[in-house]
Formats: sequence, C-alpha cells, structure tokens
Amino acid sequence: GSELMVKLMAHQERWVEGESAEQLEHIDFQVCDNIDGLVEAVNNGTCSAFLWEWFTTKPWVDRDEVRFIGSVPTPWPSWMIAAHTSPERCPRDNVINFVATLTKYVNEFDSEAARKEKDVAFIKKNFGYPEEDIKAWLDTVGYPTDCTKIDGSMLVRALGILESTGAIVRPPSGFDPESFTNIETVRVE
Repeated sequence: GSELMVKLMAHQERWVEGESAEQLEHIDFQVCDNIDGLVEAVNNGTCSAFLWEWFTTKPWVDRDEVRFIGSVPTPWPSWMIAAHTSPERCPRDNVINFVATLTKYVNEFDSEAARKEKDVAFIKKNFGYPEEDIKAWLDTVGYPTDCTKIDGSMLVRALGILESTGAIVRPPSGFDPESFTNIETVRVE
C-alpha cells in the first residue's frame, strides 16, 4: 500500500516527466518493512520521509520521534474483501455467509451508540490508543451498511488510478466492475 501511495503521490504532484506509468516505475524508494523500520530510517537518514496512516503514526509524532508534514488521502475506500477464486477452496455459500455476517458486525460497530462507548473501549483495550485519538479517528471513518454491495463506479475509478500508477494494465475490453467481483456473492451497483 505505501509503495502504491508513493507512486500515486508522484503522479499527482507530477514528480516524473510525462504522464506515462512507465516513468513511475523508476521511482527509487526504500522498503522499511513496518512502522518501526520507517521511524528508524527517517531518523538515521536512510530515507527522507514516509507515507503511513495518520492515527497509527500519531504515537511516534506525539513522542517527537517523527513529525507530520502532510497528507495524501487515498482516492478509494481503505478496505476490501478478497476471497480465493476456486469454489473448492472458497465455496460460494461460505462467502455469502461471511459477507452477511460481516455486514451485521460492521453495522453494530458503526452504530452511534457503539461509537460513543463500546468501540472506544474496545480500541483502547486492544490497541492502546488514547481515547481522544480514538474518538477523532472514529469521526473520520465510515463503513458500508451492506457489505454485499459494490459501488461499480468507485471500482472503475480506483482501477483507473491504479492503471495511471502502473500497478495494473487495462484489459483490452476496459474495466468492467463485474469482471473484478463474484456477482454470485455480491451486487455491483
């Protein structure tokens, strides 16, 4: 994800000549494995900056180990559900049951009451973030009310952006959202 965001930022800021995705392939960046590696690299001079999710980076910012210099919002939703394409390895009914169950839990987590208390307590206990940061994060995120529904125009837009960074190649027939989803288990709208 971070490599892709670097290429996206380079494309948006026009750091490479021309609009071709091939130019983005020549961007030199350091792979640092995880947040600890990134913090170490930016402090020892191995790299100049890094892209990482704000709230997971904030504890290092709060400890003055790194500083926040800007933001590159993702032009697509942050989460996706992926399943193996083989019906033997991932039976259709299992996917349907999983997505339906996930929808139930997502809606419970995203309820107004849960956001005020239950979610905050869960995140604080399991991840150790300060309550004020948890509440601020919860104010910035949204969740689908139906995980069986895929926004086709969003998917095509995201695929086009991925194409512009060189991450994928457009099929000769173009990007058809239904060819990227299993329409037996989810709906493309």
